[in-house]
Amino acid sequence: MLAWSHILVQKIEIQALNLSLKKLQLNRHRLSEVKSHHHDFSQLILYLSGEGHQIIGHRNYKVRSGELFTIPPGLTHGFQSKEKTRPLCLALDFHDANKKQGRLNHRRLNQEILNELHGLLSKLPAKGKLKLGDYSTVISVIALLTDLSHKTSSPQSPEPSIYERVQSLLRDPENWTLTLRELARKAGYQQDYLTRKLKEENGQGLMEIRNAIRLEYATQALRNGLPVAEAALAAGFNDPNYFARWVRLHTGHNPSKQKQTK
Repeated sequence: MLAWSHILVQKIEIQALNLSLKKLQLNRHRLSEVKSHHHDFSQLILYLSGEGHQIIGHRNYKVRSGELFTIPPGLTHGFQSKEKTRPLCLALDFHDANKKQGRLNHRRLNQEILNELHGLLSKLPAKGKLKLGDYSTVISVIALLTDLSHKTSSPQSPEPSIYERVQSLLRDPENWTLTLRELARKAGYQQDYLTRKLKEENGQGLMEIRNAIRLEYATQALRNGLPVAEAALAAGFNDPNYFARWVRLHTGHNPSKQKQTK
């Protein structure tokens, strides 16, 4: 099943504004996730409603109404909706008539431009062949989307990657006691999706990252000369015996061996 449903889809084989326009679509997301993919053409994506995270390469952008992305050919991108929202987005497929390769561009359109776009889109037929008079409306839509002279709000800087965000959460010992499901929710993702994206980015799942950070804390405590019981607490373990077994499992050595390694 497609991750979105088409509200408007028009093939527009025309040359305009130094662009070779291919397709204009207005889509309502049906699934919480649009899996990572890429195209051999450039794509412009404007979010008209809803919230979530636009993932482009290894970067993560928080998305809300007005966020506009121009994604060059070959660049992997996907989307994760926030909770149960069903974002509405406008997508334009095109080839740049002047450049074979473009670059990622991100900005936010203000509400005045969004209102104008809504009005123009309402004039276009959802499907079927465009009439001659429709082409001026299409060109007006494209002009609004590509005209950098329009006033725009300052876009947010890219958020940390998913791996960086999880690393930051797990640097707080209070989060070590959370279940993996709770930790994923705190990071803003579903557990299965988060684990998959982490493995794609860094080759480690959620539990592996948590274990690595806790082991780092434990090893540092032992090398600083703390008794095993105190090192266990530093790594979030209340039972020193369980801690000793855990260290052996992950290092092949007893905690006392870690104390000797500096």
